[in-house]
Amino acid sequence: MLANSNERGHEFEGGRVIFLAATGLIKRWGQLISLLAVIGIVAGCSGSPSPDEYEDETYSVNDPLEDVNRVTFAVNQTIDGLILKPAAEMYVGIVPEWGRNRVNDALNNLGEPVIFANALLQLNMQRAVTSMLRFAFNSTIGLAGLFDVAEGVGLSYVDEDFGQTLGVWGMGEGPYLVLPLFGPSNPRDAFGMGVDWLLDPISRALRDHENYQRMIARGIDRRSAHLEDLETLQETSIDFYAAMRELYRQHRANEIRDGELPSLLPIPSFTHEEFSEDEFDQASAKGEMEEQ
Repeated sequence: MLANSNERGHEFEGGRVIFLAATGLIKRWGQLISLLAVIGIVAGCSGSPSPDEYEDETYSVNDPLEDVNRVTFAVNQTIDGLILKPAAEMYVGIVPEWGRNRVNDALNNLGEPVIFANALLQLNMQRAVTSMLRFAFNSTIGLAGLFDVAEGVGLSYVDEDFGQTLGVWGMGEGPYLVLPLFGPSNPRDAFGMGVDWLLDPISRALRDHENYQRMIARGIDRRSAHLEDLETLQETSIDFYAAMRELYRQHRANEIRDGELPSLLPIPSFTHEEFSEDEFDQASAKGEMEEQ
């Protein structure tokens, strides 16, 4: 009797583990499908009209949803001012630059598997090998990515994502979009975010709250990198929205062309994008011209 009871107990526990695993998998797939469905609806509703239909400035900057985008942008700016910017300022005030560099290196290292996958999809074997070696060196000699030892031997960090991959494959960006929290985007890059989540083995290995912590850490890391530069852009741009729109579109075009980017400037949101000083200056000037 006791043996039978133990066997039934083990069977029950095994069934419970299988049920929980299946539930977790269904939940993750449900989240991904929901995300892709929303993106698909947005993309379908915001298809780019032909040039003959739009001869005004709104079409020339590929922003037919500008009114909605400006509202979302204003909400993002409010969240940034209340939460993200103060958190970044506190982070800079408490953590010395050496420590912030370690955090940035570790976060970059966590993203290497996605970079490797997208380099393969783009048939860029050199970049794929570089990413694979970077991850191997930095995860071991670099103490789980805390130190970018690969940079010291000539293996430089270059970001790749599925939005870029689609661009390399010839897909157009579509109309400009501003996503809640994630900031400037477009249908191609928004869809790419969902695919990158699917490609990322680390995000699947982490629990939900750990993924949220990783995303927030990345947002604060990006936001803290150029607090003064972003403030200067906002102060010197007559139209900050237009300047950020131009900055994003120039930057993504550079990435798809594999342009050499100098020092980096992040966007004030939870996005994964970074921007160069040249793009920063051009966007500021373009924003002033558009307003005039």
